[in-house]
Amino acid sequence: MTPKANACASFAAVLGLFFAAANFTYAEAASDALIKAARAEGGLTLYSSSAPNESKGLLAAFEKKYAIKGTYLRLTTTPLVQRFATENDNKANQADVLSISSPAPFESNPQWFLALRPQVVPNIAKWPTKWVHERHMIWTTNIMVVTYNTDQVTAANVPNSWRDVADAKWQGKILLTDPRGSDNYIGWLDAVEKQLGMDYLRKIAGLGVKMTNSGASGAQMVAAGAFALNFPSFPSFSTKLIESKAPVVAKKLTGPTVVSPRSIAIAAHAPHPNTARLYLDWLFSEEGVRILCGITPVSVPADPAGKLGCVPAPDARPIDFNISAERKQALLKAIGIAN
Repeated sequence: MTPKANACASFAAVLGLFFAAANFTYAEAASDALIKAARAEGGLTLYSSSAPNESKGLLAAFEKKYAIKGTYLRLTTTPLVQRFATENDNKANQADVLSISSPAPFESNPQWFLALRPQVVPNIAKWPTKWVHERHMIWTTNIMVVTYNTDQVTAANVPNSWRDVADAKWQGKILLTDPRGSDNYIGWLDAVEKQLGMDYLRKIAGLGVKMTNSGASGAQMVAAGAFALNFPSFPSFSTKLIESKAPVVAKKLTGPTVVSPRSIAIAAHAPHPNTARLYLDWLFSEEGVRILCGITPVSVPADPAGKLGCVPAPDARPIDFNISAERKQALLKAIGIAN
């Protein structure tokens, strides 16, 4: 054996020992060894702030393919991260995978998450490098929308831009998704203010808006006719309502087109680490992307042109997650929910 071959063999041996010690099985994408190791663990637990139909649909497709049943916990980002942190601090981890709309926990507490690389999740090698970080990945860029009730909003009055929802005709008819509930909602507030100004936010505040803690509850209240509009929201929150013929539409608005990057990661102390690896590898495959975009209208970095059924968003403005406390306070004050 040549010196070069000896070196390669030594590196492979060390790598194999590392994964064995960490309870992993090194394998290429969806190898029999990885599938066997995942099935032996007996399940998957997903913590996600996505709409329930998205998590349910993905886990059902994953179970159908690999005969591994998954469960999920759905909360908005802030309480979900608080729960994840508490479990981690108490060494009582329940989550295998965390999917949220903010990169902050992955960057401020990297020790909570497994380092991601192709040896751990092979399909990472196929993902655009711009969206791959050491401890998390951006796997979707969710378009932020307005949800409206078609019985209350006539065709002539359907908003086309974010400026349109600040019109006086919406007095008392707006349900605002509380920006304090998640970094993506405060990010929306920041994005629209940068283009439209603080006076725009003050106009919305003057319309007598009510608050809801999530786009999921907002879509349901709009579908029930309690309000004409809910924003900011995501298309996935309305998918099942639309399928059930509820009078609701989720519409992308311009000026600006705001998108929220969604991060996903594997817990460092995941109860089912091999299953978590297999799940992410499947999500990042062409099949996984097609299934996701068949469940919910969303943009995906690996499908920028929408060839796999995802939503193209060439004019998108990603929200900023690094907003200072002072600016957050100013934005919340302008929209009428802080002193």
